[in-house]
Amino acid sequence: VWNRDEAIAHFKDIGEVYKAEIISDLPADEEISVYRQGDWKDLCLGPHLPSTGKVGKAFKLTKLAGAYWRGDHRNAQLQRVYGTAFANDADLAAHLARLEEAEKRDHRRIGRAQDLFHIQEEGRGMVFWHPKGWILWRTIEAYMRRRLDDAGYVEVKTPQVLDRSFWEKSGHWEKYRPNMFVCETVENEVLSLKPMNCPGHVQIFNFGQRSYRELPLRMAEFGACHRY
Repeated sequence: VWNRDEAIAHFKDIGEVYKAEIISDLPADEEISVYRQGDWKDLCLGPHLPSTGKVGKAFKLTKLAGAYWRGDHRNAQLQRVYGTAFANDADLAAHLARLEEAEKRDHRRIGRAQDLFHIQEEGRGMVFWHPKGWILWRTIEAYMRRRLDDAGYVEVKTPQVLDRSFWEKSGHWEKYRPNMFVCETVENEVLSLKPMNCPGHVQIFNFGQRSYRELPLRMAEFGACHRY
């Protein structure tokens, strides 16, 4: 564990300005951990292997890609290198074969090829459903509704956006804040898209009085949860 100021100065001195920026942006109470491999040391949550000899003899660089620093097109463009390593050549070959088979079944490629849906860079992870794809969605959703009805579930709908105080009470703010989509309004409200459905269902359960005769109470929701 390093002192924050010392860590920032060290990485700036060796030209690692991006790592220095990452350290500067970490919460004040976050520990700064640096791991060593011989004379080489790097910013890392850890743990590391005891030596590079444990990595394995079989490795392959799989692809290269350009990426903007922190996903912002106004920042510098970096080169991202992907690779993988295995204990032996047979395990590596088996892994590469699985990747090749998975590529044939990649839902993103199939969705485009069959005119079901597509995904754009401006909405990474978000789906633009085309008419034929939305028919499939509605068909599956109708099937699920029938199964839920038969199983005694009641369907509910909860808000998509809720105040920060709500997520603090539920515990999600403390545990999931880095992975939540947060915004601030002109009235200085801090809001977030819901990362999970269950806290909203608790509010429905808490509304009014309940009797043990209602149990078990099974709620279902076709909710859109957002995390990254």
